[in-house]
Amino acid sequence: MPRHVRSAISTTAQRVVELAASAWIVAASAVLAVAWFVGGFFYGFTQPWMSVMVAVTSVVTFVMVFFIQHTTDRQSRALMLKLDELIRATSGARDELIAAERRPVEEQEQLEEQLEEVVRGGDR
Repeated sequence: MPRHVRSAISTTAQRVVELAASAWIVAASAVLAVAWFVGGFFYGFTQPWMSVMVAVTSVVTFVMVFFIQHTTDRQSRALMLKLDELIRATSGARDELIAAERRPVEEQEQLEEQLEEVVRGGDR
């Protein structure tokens, strides 16, 4: 996929998640849910009425999961890059911790044990 298309999709996902987290959208969603319930109460909770509600909420939830996952992954990646830069720029820091999140679990566990040993007062 071309870089500009990926960037546009990523930016759109970020904006959708930011918009969905706004107080106005939360309030509008609550009002819409109450209106939907009141309408169903007065007009009867028919099968088509419930089917539309289930379909709409399922689709919105499905899409939002991917938007939120993408945005979270993007933020986590940026945070890891910042931490890696701090490790790199700090004298005395252990460079082998850079990009530790990409290492196999066994290596991560070894690094964690080594750090715990340092905290307890052992040697590096």
